[in-house]
Formats: sequence, structure tokens, C-alpha cells
Amino acid sequence: MWKAFVFGAVVAGSIGPIALLIFGIAARQGFAAGAFAGLGAALADLLYALAAFWLGALLLPLVTAHETSIRVACAALLVGLGLTLLLRQARADEAPVAPRQAAGSLLPIFVLTIVNPMTLVVFAAVVPQLPVAGSFGNAAWLALGLFAGSFLIQVLIAGCGAALGSALPGAGMRRAINVAAATGILAFGAYGLVDAL
Repeated sequence: MWKAFVFGAVVAGSIGPIALLIFGIAARQGFAAGAFAGLGAALADLLYALAAFWLGALLLPLVTAHETSIRVACAALLVGLGLTLLLRQARADEAPVAPRQAAGSLLPIFVLTIVNPMTLVVFAAVVPQLPVAGSFGNAAWLALGLFAGSFLIQVLIAGCGAALGSALPGAGMRRAINVAAATGILAFGAYGLVDAL
């Protein structure tokens, strides 16, 4: 269980597009929105962990057989997301954006984490090293340990983002944080495309 917890923390702690998104959401909308975004990412990790612990030996050949196609599609999605976020910032002065409820960040981040190529690659790489639980109950227990480690780190990322957002008030600073996060996501996507092709 503790190994699954540590692995969840390591996966969540690796700086990638999802961490940048959570950081940016927390800086822009506050800690609660960032924490909900982190919960979405941790729930996606939980889903992957359940599949890995319970069906790892069956899933690995499927992932390996289509690895290039999966990585290209997911990297292209990140490029699209980064460009969309940058365009949104370019139009930010045109009309005020209505504030969203904090819980509204959960589902988008969950979906993005599911299709994030880094998540796929990390879980595909470690599946052979993970203990195959043998039963759904054991798999769920290990997956919950991984979820707890992941969520702890996601909350810490949200806390750092919220702290920076509070320390640097003003629309201009928040916009700069958003542009930096969007640029980072675009860079991750572009690198993923180059690396996959």
C-alpha cells in the first residue's frame, strides 16, 4: 500500500501539463478551484491504477501495440489545448469572463489527465513492475493508496498556485501566469509530437 502511495505522489509530482493547469487554475480562481482540479487529476490516476493493478498483464500488450498512435493523438490534443488557452488570453480584454464555480474544474482536468500522453507513458512503463493484485478488492486497495499520494501532491500544487495568485494580484499578473501555463502545455504537446513521430 505504501509503495502505491509513494508512486502516486511521484506521478503527481512530475512537472507536466496537468500540474501546470492545476497551478494556473489555482492562481487564477483560488485554492478551492485548484483543489477540485487536483481531485480530477487524482481520480484519473485512480482509474489508471485500478486498471494497472487489476488487469496490467492484459492491458500492456494493447498499449504497446498502439503506443505511437496514442502518443500522437494525445500530444496533438495538448497542442490544441495550449493554443486554445493562448487564444483565450489574447481575447481576455474583449469581454469579462464570468467566474466559474470551483467544482467546475474537476471534470475537464479529469478528462485531460486521462488523455495526457505523460500519464499513459508513465503507467505503461511501470505496469510490469507493479504487483498484479489478483482480485478486484486488492487492486482497489492499492489504487486507493496511489490516489491518496496523487491527491496530496495535487493539493500542494494547488496551494502553491493559489499563494502565487494572492501574492501577485491584478489582472495583468494573472494573465501572465495563464500565458506561461498555456505556453508550457503547448511546449509539452509539441515535444510529445516530435518525440512520437
